[in-house]
Amino acid sequence: MPDDARNHARKGAEIFAPGFKDTPYWWEAAPRPPANPQAPPRDVDVAIVGSGFTGLNAAIDLARAGRKVVVLDAEELGHGASTRNAGYVGQTLKHGFRDLQNSHGDQYAVAVYREMKHAFDSVAERVESEQIECGFKVRGRLILTRSRRQYADLADEFERRRKHLGTEFSMIDKAAVRDEVASDLFNGGAIVPSLASIHPGLYHRGLLDRARSAGATLIGGTPALAVVPDGKGFDVSTAQGPTRARDVLIATNGYTGNLVPWLQRRIIPFDAHMIATEPLAPERIARLLPTDRTYIDHVHDVISLRRSPDGTRILFLWRTGTRPTTPRAKGAELHANAARIVPEIGTLKITHSWTGRCAGTFDLWPHLVQHKGMVFAGGYCFAGLPMGTYLGRKAAARILGRAEARTVFAERNFPTVPGYTGNPWFMPTVMRWYGMMDRWQMRGAA
Repeated sequence: MPDDARNHARKGAEIFAPGFKDTPYWWEAAPRPPANPQAPPRDVDVAIVGSGFTGLNAAIDLARAGRKVVVLDAEELGHGASTRNAGYVGQTLKHGFRDLQNSHGDQYAVAVYREMKHAFDSVAERVESEQIECGFKVRGRLILTRSRRQYADLADEFERRRKHLGTEFSMIDKAAVRDEVASDLFNGGAIVPSLASIHPGLYHRGLLDRARSAGATLIGGTPALAVVPDGKGFDVSTAQGPTRARDVLIATNGYTGNLVPWLQRRIIPFDAHMIATEPLAPERIARLLPTDRTYIDHVHDVISLRRSPDGTRILFLWRTGTRPTTPRAKGAELHANAARIVPEIGTLKITHSWTGRCAGTFDLWPHLVQHKGMVFAGGYCFAGLPMGTYLGRKAAARILGRAEARTVFAERNFPTVPGYTGNPWFMPTVMRWYGMMDRWQMRGAA
C-alpha cells in the first residue's frame, strides 16, 4: 500500500463515516433479494447459469419467445459484478478504433465500432421499452489527459471516429477542464456528448422484474455443480437437485470458476474497487463536479470519477486488477488516490468501499461462443454493462436460431495460453506494466 494510503488508514476515524459499509453503494436503492435456494424445474428449454446483465437480458428474450427458462445463481440474484460496477455506458473497447484500422483496415474497424454503438443502444432501448427507472442519463463523458502526448493521441483517435463513424466530440484545454472537475492535474481532454451513465443496481432490479414477469424461473443460492451434454441436451446438476435442459447459457463472466474448464482457461477474473463518499450539499457537488458527466483518465489503468445518480455523492474507481485486501484498507488507498486528483475529496468521509469481479480475455476481446453445445457470453474487458446487455440478447437470438444472432464478437477465436488454468496470478504484474506505459505516455506532462 502506498505511504499516502497508510497515512489515511491510520486516520480511519477521519476517513470512514459512521455506519460505513463494505457492500456496494448501489445496494442502498436496490438491495439484493434473499437467495431462497430451491430445486429447479425438472425439465426446461434453457438453463442459464448466472443472473447478471447477460443472463437476465437473455432470459427476458427467451421467455418472451415461449421458452421455459430457469436462471441459476450461486449467490443472491445479482450478487456479482452487474450490481457492483461503475455504471458507465460507453461505446469503446480495449482495442481503439485507430488500432483496428492499422491491424485490420477501415472496414473491419467500422464494423466493430458500429456494433459498440449497437451495444450502447441496446441498453437505452431496454431501459426505455421496459420503462426501467434506473437513472439512465446521456450527459456525456470527459476523457482526461495529463500530457501533450496523450492529448494528441486522444484527438487523433476521435478525429478518426468522427470521420468514419460520425462520433461527435470536442477537445478542451486545461482551463476548460477546471470548469468540469475541480482538479489541476489535467492539461485537457475530450468531451464525448453521446455517452451515458446508469444506476446499475436499479437497472438490474428492473431486469429481474421483467424476467420474472416474462415467466422465467429465477433461483438464487443454488449453484450449478456440473453441466453434462449428451448430444440431445444437457443434464445440469445443482446443489438443490438436477434439471434437464435443451440449451444452456453460461453467463458467469468473472465468476465462471471450474464449472466449464474450457472456459476457465480462457477467462481472466480480476477485481475492481470502488468507494462512495458521504452525501454533499448541492453547492459543493456542483463545485467539485459541475456538469454531471462521467470522467475517466486516458490511461490503461482506468480511473473513473462520477456523481451518484441522485447527484449527492462522488463515486471513484481505480486500482483495478490489484490484489484485494480489506474493504477499509482498499477504501483508504482509493481515498488517498482520489484526493490526489480532486484535493477536496481528502476532506470527505467514505460511506461505502466494495469490490466486484470483472473478467478479461487474453486477446482483450469480448466473446460469444459455443462449446460442446453450451453457449457462453463474457470476457467483457471493462465494457461489461453495454456488452453484457448486448451479448446477452445475442446469445438468446443464437439459442432461438434467429438471424440477428450474428455478431463480430462470435467470429473470433477464443484463445488461451499454455499452462493457464484460471488463476490470474499475473494480474498485478500486468497492471504494473500498464502503469509503466501510462507513465511513459505522461512524460513531459503539461
